[in-house]
Amino acid sequence: MNKNPYDPDAILISFHRRMVRSVAGKHSGKHNLGKKTPIHHNKARQSVIKKQTTPNYLTGSDNVPAGMTNVKQPGGSLTAAVGDGKTDDTSAIQAIVKHVAGSTNNKVFFPRGEYLVSSDITISGSVELHGTQSGIAVIKASIPYAIEIQNASPVKRVSLKYLYLDGILVVFDGQTKGPSSTGDITIESCVFFSSASPTASNGRKRQLVMMELGNSRVYKNVFLRDSGAYGVASRFRSTLSVWVIDNVCGLELSKLEWLSSKVEPVSHWRDQKQKLEFLKTRYNLKSDQGYFKSCLYDQCDRKMKIAENIFNGSPNTGRHRDHAMYLKGFDNMEVKSNYVRGWPANPSGGIKVRNGKNLWLARNYVDDTGILLYSHRKRKACLHDGLKNVIIYGNHLVQRTRPGRRESSLSYYEPHSVGKDENIKYSANVFEIVGFSNPTKYRCIWLTNGNPSQHHVYKDNVYHGTSTTVKLQARGGTPSYETRDIDQKIKDLYNYPVYKLDIPPY
Repeated sequence: MNKNPYDPDAILISFHRRMVRSVAGKHSGKHNLGKKTPIHHNKARQSVIKKQTTPNYLTGSDNVPAGMTNVKQPGGSLTAAVGDGKTDDTSAIQAIVKHVAGSTNNKVFFPRGEYLVSSDITISGSVELHGTQSGIAVIKASIPYAIEIQNASPVKRVSLKYLYLDGILVVFDGQTKGPSSTGDITIESCVFFSSASPTASNGRKRQLVMMELGNSRVYKNVFLRDSGAYGVASRFRSTLSVWVIDNVCGLELSKLEWLSSKVEPVSHWRDQKQKLEFLKTRYNLKSDQGYFKSCLYDQCDRKMKIAENIFNGSPNTGRHRDHAMYLKGFDNMEVKSNYVRGWPANPSGGIKVRNGKNLWLARNYVDDTGILLYSHRKRKACLHDGLKNVIIYGNHLVQRTRPGRRESSLSYYEPHSVGKDENIKYSANVFEIVGFSNPTKYRCIWLTNGNPSQHHVYKDNVYHGTSTTVKLQARGGTPSYETRDIDQKIKDLYNYPVYKLDIPPY
């Protein structure tokens, strides 16, 4: 019997396999995608990580990697950057970047130091900006979040690595020419923070923006915001094949021991821990660096992967919060093995999904917040009519505080009864209810309006530590459980543990 080429599950499974093959081919041995990054509890191994006096990462010398232009000794008629935190290095850095961009020798090296900039650094061709790995290279904005590293025209093959960006915005935009004109952008192992409080308007700006570009990677970065710089970490719009992997959004800087115990890659996270502790002391940073309105906004992106990130928002903001992730208008997206905590304790506080198609949302750990599927009237051209081919599989949802009248960790909401959703599946999700005398009476899945016949809830959605099927409730229709199991192919694709980490609370 021939397979139906338009079968929705077949489409999703085929997409997933293509993504896995691409990972294996391009990043083999570098990223542990699709598997839990475990916490190492072996005391003997942890004892190897000896306590040392924190060095001054801003002073001293660095070995310049072969083939790179040193901004402090660029050669020729180029002016050297000083990197003393007082001298304005804008003109020197801009001239060096312009000189090497697009050439065969297009790598720029920033030795340890503090590079003060007073206006935008513009990239007009292929270039790689590398900070030192043994020390810290800080690019510091004279006015926090009013200065950008940006592209002035469509560019390809640009990377920023090992840079500490103090009040700097990073913006790459295909400028209406689409993802085929701008792409191959890599943001790796950078730290976004602010040592001074921005103005209210600047503080609302995103730290990283990618729009209308393709084939780009954002991984191993740290995003920090304190109470004086409340805002959004990252924004993606109309991109193609962007992967956001192994980033940390929000940290309690006085509790970083857990970073030392991440197994892969141990050296990266251990070194980052020591440098973050140095930053806290050097710039007198507040310990609570989780003041985010949101960690990730996505709109109208295709073939996007969001995996193994830590969205660790502070519960202490006392301000309006949106969501750890807001995903809308997507097509072919995989959101798996993320850790979500510190967002409003209601269904929309954690992961919000709206008007998209072909989504895998699997093996995420969602602590004291929720997952919300949301269909709204189509107000933008790139938005889809409702949700189509969505699989919510194997997530672990913890509820510690009473979230309100719905009392649900996983919800669907359609305020206008458009009724255009298709093939929504909920399977193997585990609901952990903490602090309730009778947790099995807790309503875990709530469906509001829409077309209940298109929402398939399987009996393997259970209360934590039991095989008891969770309570299901709906408005605008009668919900029912599927009598059969979900496709075995889906189970096989996500046959690994949920992304649960041992991170101390703020």
